[in-house]
Amino acid sequence: MSTELDQKAELLTKEITDLASELRDKSDIPLDRIQAIESEIATKSAALDEIIAEKRTAQVEAKLKELDERVKAFTRTSAQSKASAILAGVPTADSASVKSVGKYSEVNFLSALVNRRMGDTDAQEFVKAVLGTSTATGTAIVPNNFVADLTSALSLNNIYRGLFDVQSGVQGAGVDIPYTTTAVTAALLQGAYGSNKDIRDFGFARATATLYTIAQIADIGNQLLRQSNGGAEREARKRLAQSIAIREATYITNGSGSSQPLGFFPAFLAYGDVAAFKTTLSSEPRLTTIARGIAAMESRGVMRDNLVFIVDPVTYWEIASEGLGSSYAGGWAVDPAGGAAANPPITSAWGVPLKSDPNWPAASVGTGLLIDRTEPTIFLGSEMRIDVSSEAGNRFDQNITGFRCELEFAFNAEPVVRTGRAQKVIGL
Repeated sequence: MSTELDQKAELLTKEITDLASELRDKSDIPLDRIQAIESEIATKSAALDEIIAEKRTAQVEAKLKELDERVKAFTRTSAQSKASAILAGVPTADSASVKSVGKYSEVNFLSALVNRRMGDTDAQEFVKAVLGTSTATGTAIVPNNFVADLTSALSLNNIYRGLFDVQSGVQGAGVDIPYTTTAVTAALLQGAYGSNKDIRDFGFARATATLYTIAQIADIGNQLLRQSNGGAEREARKRLAQSIAIREATYITNGSGSSQPLGFFPAFLAYGDVAAFKTTLSSEPRLTTIARGIAAMESRGVMRDNLVFIVDPVTYWEIASEGLGSSYAGGWAVDPAGGAAANPPITSAWGVPLKSDPNWPAASVGTGLLIDRTEPTIFLGSEMRIDVSSEAGNRFDQNITGFRCELEFAFNAEPVVRTGRAQKVIGL
């Protein structure tokens, strides 16, 4: 629009200049021609003024639109930063503030829910103070710092939240994940001046990470809530965090992909279980097998600094305490000089972190995974939702309070497995 207005303004300016030049350069112009030129100059000048005014309006509107987009982007970035901070367990301004009324605070808020119905004025005032601080369905009375602590505890119980990228705030039913199916090759050196550049056509495939809801309800007796001084809340938070973390970790390693996320082991089987993506233990220390797996991934262009090795706890400690030679005559495989119990304990090999997953699938005990941790992404819905009710179902009759937690979770190991960004280490 701005370019079109500029062109019109330039054309009118030229026409007005030409008419003015005609009046100035010709002294024998008839009177009627002079009047016609003056009238035409006035008309074109008015049209030029309108174009200039319209251009100014368009510029103002464009500036306002730019400012509006910047405000929206700032708000969106702030919300994402806050969500990321909560997922990482970092206290935010909202979560750090603690409200308290009398003996009630965000530590023992569930007991306030019970006692408010019994006429306790402090409990009633405290409930009003925290009402609506969670966006859960039904405006549940749950302080934000409890939600943040629950998320932090969940991250501690699911090791993959600390290893892989976590994207929260996903809207809709899921996320499409594009990935390249064409091998990466070196770019060509530019030829002589004016020669064509190197052109590569990349092949892409697409996987879908569908959002599934993970949820659990913890029922707690009202008497315990009143008398535990916050202990019941801590146990509820620990139980919910552990339960949801177990389900998340299980989906990441062993999700079937049918009505649930697709995990690593089923993805290997679904896409050919390629021999090049497997390393098997031979007559050698387990760490040597892991080293061969690292070499296989480096040969495919995966940087060693980006790798992590994950296995079940039993195998992990067998690796950590493995000896060399008869009766450990050659020392410890993991650290011949300091030994398996070195201080600090060995947690990496050649710079590759060694991790154990307590939720490892039983069918895959003895098989580890080398993963390029820059590739997988865990997707989460808008936020964790928490509801509290002492009346739903038969809870009022049984004098208990139900504490429900749910979140949307999505993961798909297909892009990582199919592009050789994961390696199975077998027979450990």
